[in-house]
Amino acid sequence: MTARLKKFFQFIGGVREFWIFLKIGLWLALISILLNLLPLDKLMKLLTPNPSTKCNISLQKLVDFISFWLERNFWFFKPSCLKRSLVLYRFYRLKGEPVIFFLGVRKEAGDLKGHAWLMINQKPVLDEKDLDYKIIYRYPEEGQTSPSKNILKVID
Repeated sequence: MTARLKKFFQFIGGVREFWIFLKIGLWLALISILLNLLPLDKLMKLLTPNPSTKCNISLQKLVDFISFWLERNFWFFKPSCLKRSLVLYRFYRLKGEPVIFFLGVRKEAGDLKGHAWLMINQKPVLDEKDLDYKIIYRYPEEGQTSPSKNILKVID
């Protein structure tokens, strides 16, 4: 037990990182609820932070923290490219990164499959290999309507 606890605190790295770790868990839970209550365009506005707010943590640490929560595969913390991308979008924006959120769909074996991902400077954030999806939503982009909740369920 002590070794696991020690390993966990080494993973976290410090008090400031622990606070961000908890915030990420909270945002993942909140997004799980809000995806059922708000249209995506309103959720994206909520996730887009005030430009004066800053977050000083490495991008890799953010990915590691989000992965940790989603790997629990329990309650709100179930693996999902949609939740991962939404939380990463928020925290990348807090770091001042010009990240863009995408939703796409494609047919696979007769079924409609969806995917959510992020890009910065026209490059995928998490080194996505196969992004051959028809883009149905991009944020930020002006004059675009939000996809229906049915499409979001395909992606989640």
